[in-house]
Amino acid sequence: MEYITVTEVRNIIQKEIFQMEVIEQSLIDAQYHYSAEPVYAPIDVPSFDNSAMDGYAFAYQDYEDKKELRVCYTIQAGDTELPVLKSGEVARIFTGAMIPQGADTVVMQEKVKKENAIIFIEEHSFSKGQNIRLKGSQSQKGDLLIPENTLITSGVIGMLAGFGIDHIKVFSYPKVGIIVTGNELAEAGKPLKTGQIYESNSLALQSVLKDLHIQSLQTIKVSDKKKSTSEAIKTMMEKVDVLLITGGISVGDYDFVKESLQELEVNQLFYKIQQKPGKPLFFGKKENRFVFALPGNPASVLTCFYQYVKPFLEGLKGRTDFFQDKSTACLSSDFDKKNDLTNFLKGRAENGEVTILSSQESYKMDSFAQANCLVEISGEKRKISQGEKIALWKI
Repeated sequence: MEYITVTEVRNIIQKEIFQMEVIEQSLIDAQYHYSAEPVYAPIDVPSFDNSAMDGYAFAYQDYEDKKELRVCYTIQAGDTELPVLKSGEVARIFTGAMIPQGADTVVMQEKVKKENAIIFIEEHSFSKGQNIRLKGSQSQKGDLLIPENTLITSGVIGMLAGFGIDHIKVFSYPKVGIIVTGNELAEAGKPLKTGQIYESNSLALQSVLKDLHIQSLQTIKVSDKKKSTSEAIKTMMEKVDVLLITGGISVGDYDFVKESLQELEVNQLFYKIQQKPGKPLFFGKKENRFVFALPGNPASVLTCFYQYVKPFLEGLKGRTDFFQDKSTACLSSDFDKKNDLTNFLKGRAENGEVTILSSQESYKMDSFAQANCLVEISGEKRKISQGEKIALWKI
């Protein structure tokens, strides 16, 4: 298969996205999930007229008629047996307390002088109905609170709890597994032997999955042998919705991932992209299970994850704008694009300006440690001038 464009890759990924199983969760467990159905208000909120502050409740007409305003009652938040105010009567009232019949205005306590039981209002510019939260002023019964595919955040949880809602339906998270290939890989914390490097891809992938609030189901490390590669892929694909593989996807003598995927009848959706880094990237599926076979170099792994795996996983979770983390910024200095591929470059964006970092090679991770975005530059070889607007993706 020939190399395909980044745009074609995104279109293929988008067509394959489906939404995961719907589950019912408690509000707190639903956090970071996406709603699987609209949620409507079961009651008015507020469910009764109540005071917006500590103060005094009375009839505004009594104030206009210059009647003596005498404090006869005290009403706390939560009181349900309320007096009916007669003309000239005032209730000392506290924030959130129900407004009694006969009162239509609250004056804040700081604007009142009290002598014996008589209050004198020292605020000269207030009006009827002031400082009262009216029934249904936030939401009325039957109002749409959140539509389907809404991310459940702390704010959403707080709002829904205020309606007495304790469970909602959300989309479940996909099960994700990781396979790391390579004879040369050593475990962090152990001495390196000659010719070895420390394996970092599994931890990096677990970390970015954690950013998406997804726990990887399992991580398997395999040597560059056909049998162990094939067996690991077969085992993992029986357990997960999405399998991530790093390394072994190129065309070297000891790259067995693509061959194993073919033998396991994984349908290839694309392989090899017109981009740098990460040209050898495989995406395929078998029934309703998917595989991303990523390159082995650490910077390529993370670049491909942010560009393709993350949107796919977010789409499975129920997000609908999964390709919308794109923005623009002005380039801080000239840049020489030296190839015809789509380049994804580690960048640092601040105050509307983006700096392309050094150490862009696919095996170098020091630039990723500083980056907060990936700069996307497509098209032919060319010089890009300082101040020119370029596309970037938040990471």
